[in-house]
Formats: sequence, C-alpha cells, structure tokens
Amino acid sequence: MRKTIKYFMWGYQEHFRFSLKYDTEKVLEKIGLYDVDFEVLLVGALASNSENNYPICIEPEDEKWDLKIFSGLIEDIGIEIENHPLKNMFYSNDEQATRDKPENIRRESVSIAVKKALLQYDEDNDLESYVGLSTLVEGYYVVPIIQITKEVFRKHPKLDKKTLRNRNLSQGSSNLVDAVLKILLSNASKLLKTENPGRGLSNIKVREVVRSAADSFLYTPSIAIYEKYSFTNLFETLNLISSLFYEGVHSLGKIIISNPEHASIVFSLEFQDPVPISKTRWVRKVLEMSSEKFSLIADNEFIYGLGSLIADYDFSDQNIFIVEFLDHYYWQISCGDIILLQSHYNEPRLYAGNGQEELLFDNLNRLYPYTTHTEKQNILNLVLTLTNLNRGSMLVIAEDAESEVKRLAKLGTPIKPILLTPDLLEQVSGIDGTVIIDPKGICFGIGIILDGDAMPECTPSRGSRYNSGVRYVYPTENKKRLAVIVSDDKTVDIVPRLRSMIRLSEIEHNISLLEHATLEDFNQPRNWIDDNRFYFNEEQCIRVNAALDKIENLKSEVGRIRFITQRLSPNKDMNISYLKD
Repeated sequence: MRKTIKYFMWGYQEHFRFSLKYDTEKVLEKIGLYDVDFEVLLVGALASNSENNYPICIEPEDEKWDLKIFSGLIEDIGIEIENHPLKNMFYSNDEQATRDKPENIRRESVSIAVKKALLQYDEDNDLESYVGLSTLVEGYYVVPIIQITKEVFRKHPKLDKKTLRNRNLSQGSSNLVDAVLKILLSNASKLLKTENPGRGLSNIKVREVVRSAADSFLYTPSIAIYEKYSFTNLFETLNLISSLFYEGVHSLGKIIISNPEHASIVFSLEFQDPVPISKTRWVRKVLEMSSEKFSLIADNEFIYGLGSLIADYDFSDQNIFIVEFLDHYYWQISCGDIILLQSHYNEPRLYAGNGQEELLFDNLNRLYPYTTHTEKQNILNLVLTLTNLNRGSMLVIAEDAESEVKRLAKLGTPIKPILLTPDLLEQVSGIDGTVIIDPKGICFGIGIILDGDAMPECTPSRGSRYNSGVRYVYPTENKKRLAVIVSDDKTVDIVPRLRSMIRLSEIEHNISLLEHATLEDFNQPRNWIDDNRFYFNEEQCIRVNAALDKIENLKSEVGRIRFITQRLSPNKDMNISYLKD
C-alpha cells in the first residue's frame, strides 16, 4: 500500500510509532495488564531554524487527535523556555554543560508544553498522557506519548505525590505502571537520536524494562520516608533475601519499612548494632524471628529490631511500607490496602487480585448468560474464599458438572447435589483435588482428579495444578467450563482468559470506512482492523481483504511510502460471545 504523509517529519515515523506501541503492549502484558486501552502518538514541533511546511505535525495524522489540540503550541514552547528554571543556572566549571544548556531547556520545554496541551483532552477522555523528552529529528522536536486509560490506576492505585522540602528531589515513580511507561518513553527518546529512527526493530528486552522499572519504583519508599535517595537497590535486595533458605526453610515473614523513629512503630526488641539490609544472609537469619504478630523494623539501609505497628495506624500518610515474604523467591510490598508490587522468581508484576472480580464476572456473564446475578455473586464469594485460604486449590465451573463427576467418580468423591457455600467450600477444599460445580453453584463432586491431554496453553513454568486445570478446561467442545486456580504461592488464575468484548457495530463501521477509503484516509480504519483482526468472521474478512486489494491498486504519486497489511482470515476461536451487540 502507498500512503502520502501530509504531516511529514521523517520517513519512518509510522514505523517508529508502531514499534513503540508494540513494545508498550508487551511490557504491560508482562506486568499483568492485558487488553488495556492505550494509544501511542508522536507530536512534532518545528525547530526555529527549519523551513519545513507545518509548524506542528502529528502521527498518526488521520485518527482521533485533532491538530487543534496543539493550537498555539509554538507560542507556549516559547513561554516555557523563558520560564524554565535552568535559565538562571550557571555551570562555572563545566563548559560542556554550559554548551548543552540551551538545547536541554528547549527539549524539556517542548515536552512540558505538549503535556499541558493534552490536559483537557485527557480530562475529557478519562486518560493520562505520559510524555517523553522531545528529540530533534530532521527539523522537528519529536515528542513520544503514551496515553493510557485512568481505569488502570483505579484498579492499581498510585502513591500520592508529596510536597517535598527539597524541590530538586524527584518524587520517584508512583507505581509499577508509572515506572514502566517512563522507561519506555525514555528508551523511545534515546532511539529518536539514532539515524533513521524506526527503520529497524527497537530490539527492546521486555524483562529488562520491567525489572528496571521495579528497581526504579522501589527507590520511592526511601524518598517517601527520608526525602533522599537510597544507596540500596531494594528490589534486588528483597529478591536475594527471598531466594535464601535458613536451615532448609524458605523465606517467610514480614519487614516494616519506615523511619524507625516513626511514632506508630512499637519495638519489642532493638539490636545494639543495626543489621545492614545489604547483608542478605544475615537479614534472612533474623527474618526467622518475624511472625504474624511481630515484624522486622527497617528503613532502606538497616534492620533495627523486631516490633509492630500501633493498632489504629492510618496508612494514608504513605510513610510506612510492608514487605511480606510469601514463599521461596516470592514476596510483595504494600502500603496499607494497596499491594504495590509482587515478585516471583525475580519477575515483578502487579497484584493479580486487583480487577479479578471484574474479570470473573465478565467471564461468567459471557459463558453462562442464563445465570442470575445472585448465582454469579455466590460463585464470586466462593472464589474469594479460596483466595483467602493459605493453600493451593481449584474450583471448576462446568455446564456438564453432573455428568463429568459421574465420569470421574473413581478419581474423587461424588456427593449429592448441594448449593455450595463459602463455609462449606472452606471445609471440602482441604483435601487434594478439585471441587466441581455447575454455573448455578450446585456442587457435584469434591477432591476430583482432573484428566485431559497436553494443550498448547500448558507451560512448564507453572505447577501441576495450573496445567491440570488448563488441560481439563480448554478441550471442551460444546460444553463451557471455567477454572479458578489458586496456586500454593497465592497466584490466582482464571482459565480460560477471554479476550475483551467488542461491538459488532464498531466492526461494521470500520469495514465501511475502509471500503469507502482513499489513499488519503484509509490509514485509520486499516490500523483499527489490523489491531482487532481476531474478531472478524469469514464474510467480514472477505470484505476487508477486497477493500485492501482495491486501495493497494490505486495509482499513487512518486515518493509515497508503501506499507503492507497482512490479509485477514477467520480465527477458529472467535464466536458471538465476544460481541456486545
């Protein structure tokens, strides 16, 4: 396909944006965010000494962002430059810093002005725009932007911004999502400095980005506690502690991270000489003294003793953090009710429980639309009961529950049908095997050992309970089944994980736009269709492919950039349960 870029900054601007969007999706999935609404765009502000045609450019140019959002941006950049705090900064012994100062001021001022220009758009669309540092690319100061729905931060709350006495001290990252988006944009700004950015692959290493984000985020507690940077890499240190055994026993226990002089800290005993938190084997040894009642008391550098918090402590000041060691190489850090981060075998993630209720309700509605709200609420209560137990377990909801329990009778304990209650579930889940209920919550069997063949969805990185649930649930043919798997390490999985629902009218609207598109306006429906190709049935695929063929065969001017879109074919897993109307 050929496309004329009206708001042209450089030849690979669309490739660059696609690459950043792909990287963002993979990183968000790595920390546990699936099917999140986010967008990536680039805004370019004309350099003062350039003769390019347009003062402001945007990529993509024919989608939802109107250039009117950035009307007056050039003037706003000038104001930001005049008011920039570095204007009055002088480097007496650093000639290079003095030479770089004007360009650094301009780059920061462009980003600040773009961020301010997007504030009203963000407010109107329930979004938060993360704005990277602008970089000069062929006559334009290009700003990479990631816009993400604020719903993410309602499910995974940020720490509050504090009023710091030292105005030059960074606030740090407010949560793990905040940290990964900042690192992605920092990487994007660096790539914009390379020759022909977007021409090659970004070669981003997803795990490294996520771990770097966790490293960065866990400097935030020290800033909150002492308003200073820590010399301790807390993420790395906690991972090392959680990996160690003491006399054959893996790490279990709690650490309260705070200023030890905080009024809400009550010491039961204090060490004569504080234990350096960097001495991980020593810390692992003293961790053995902690319990449900008593925790180690620490700041970002030392362990000071054993103690607890006063009963009525209010975490709203966000000056105290709790680290819990849950299992071997598995820990989490929280502030009050907010679980900020979990790490399992050095893989940082968001707390899986946030949003699980909504996901479960969505799956129940789509798989079993004939059940009542009361029946679904009872199943939710059953799942919450399982997650609060201190052991691994599994609950299977199956349309064919009765016949399946009869088939598997020799591999478990069939029971007379009964409405399962949370109290009863707590008792019967103590034995090995799975509890099987139907979509109305009627239990037919307990302690059932599931069967099933290996499936592509199985993974050697997960335990036998998880893979057993996957093998049983996926090959269901016409019988709908759902498994809630609580692993020994308290990880909660809902299998299968259904894709987000989409409106049929939205599919038809974008097909129609593509069918009537020209070389000037095909890009928006083409991109939307490419991002959502899973949802198209056979007839819709035929229409889309015909429209793509027509556009590809249109005559074009010399100099147009050619992009190839893979043709659509129906996905065997797509069905009407993924459609809203």
